[in-house]
Amino acid sequence: MSEWDVNLEFVEGTSTKFWRARVEGKTLFINYGRVGTPGQTQPKDFPSHELARREFDKLLAERRKKGYVDAGRGSAADVDEDEVNDDREPDDEDDDDVSAIVAPATVQSVHMRLETGSRRVEATLYLDGNTVRMASAETYESPEAARNAHEKLKRLLAAEGYKEA
Repeated sequence: MSEWDVNLEFVEGTSTKFWRARVEGKTLFINYGRVGTPGQTQPKDFPSHELARREFDKLLAERRKKGYVDAGRGSAADVDEDEVNDDREPDDEDDDDVSAIVAPATVQSVHMRLETGSRRVEATLYLDGNTVRMASAETYESPEAARNAHEKLKRLLAAEGYKEA
């Protein structure tokens, strides 16, 4: 699977979403969801590469108008007024967007990715005054490998003094 042509984020209140897309041949792939999750991927087939690309451009413009910014650039509050329309609204694709991550509109964020063998980690770091938050998702080749990583991480955190809340 190739890299995403565009990777955007939207931060407002407790809503932290991502939207990314790419065109491969005649297919437009869209991946969206809450930051820190793998999200949902939707492929859309078109009669030609040109039509797929046109739809990509249209959807990208719509997301930017709603206040989405390039991942890692910061919040929508960091974007110049001329770059987005002020009557932006949150994306309708993920209505149940109450996240455990509190990310006020003043937060700065950076999205990072690590790929080693069959392990892929996506993490977003948030800086808000004197608080740093992190949301991450690790993907493995099998449920068993993920379960083993989960148990190992729980043991490491417990050894550092973390307790289940």
